[in-house]
Amino acid sequence: MFEVSFLLAFTAGLLAFLSPCVLPIIPGYISYISGIGAQEIKEEKRSFSWRLLLASILFVLGFSLVFTLLGAGASAVGQVLRDYQTVIAKFGGALVVFFGLHFSGVFLRRNFLKEAIGVGSLIASLYFLGILPQKLFFDLAGIMLVCLFLYLFGFHEMLYRQTRKEAKSDLPLLGAFLVGVFFAFGWSPCIGPVLGSILLYASQQETVTKGAMLLFVFSMGLGLPFIVAGALLSAFLGFVKRFSRFFGVVELVGGLLLIILGILLTTGKLSEISALLGV
Repeated sequence: MFEVSFLLAFTAGLLAFLSPCVLPIIPGYISYISGIGAQEIKEEKRSFSWRLLLASILFVLGFSLVFTLLGAGASAVGQVLRDYQTVIAKFGGALVVFFGLHFSGVFLRRNFLKEAIGVGSLIASLYFLGILPQKLFFDLAGIMLVCLFLYLFGFHEMLYRQTRKEAKSDLPLLGAFLVGVFFAFGWSPCIGPVLGSILLYASQQETVTKGAMLLFVFSMGLGLPFIVAGALLSAFLGFVKRFSRFFGVVELVGGLLLIILGILLTTGKLSEISALLGV
């Protein structure tokens, strides 16, 4: 049966692809790895190119390999630290919430601290009124403290940095694969929070195989649209232009999903939901 965790991972990859700091640069990446300019494709009005398709597939295989190995490694570390899994889940969940806040652009708001104090006051009021259970209150309070700590010490600013590496080869196809590998190590502003969240989730899995599979499914969510874009680059250029108006929605939805995932990880409810669904 298809597991809910795989659906989460695939959705995360798709949201990463549609994010405003990934989608606009896709045509540039495709042109670079294939050696065919986007303008050339547009002028010739090609509807399909085998060369672009093959280069895109190799690019996706490159970053999928790295992401899958990272997933296996995260799961292996989680197995070693099994005795501390509860603590790791709570801190990791809070970190995922922090990633979600970053992804949704909340940290760019000037009145973020005032809003955080307001949310904290609301949570405290619900607890003292007997509406919020004690365990949930302390879990949410812990999340807020971790997020505020990371924000005040400027960790959110690190997420806006991007490592860029270029790989060039005399063999175009090999070059496309190598660029994909280096792309995986480029901790970009959008990919970083989403990928980090899935890696934290992978560290909680029971087996290394499942951790690797989670990151492979994430890679497919990110990679399959990339392959389609490579095969139909001319049409994709028009799609990027039309879809740009929805970037704010993608950021909001992606951020909310990460926040919900983080809260479920911290409270231990995600495993309960999976058990309830029989997956």
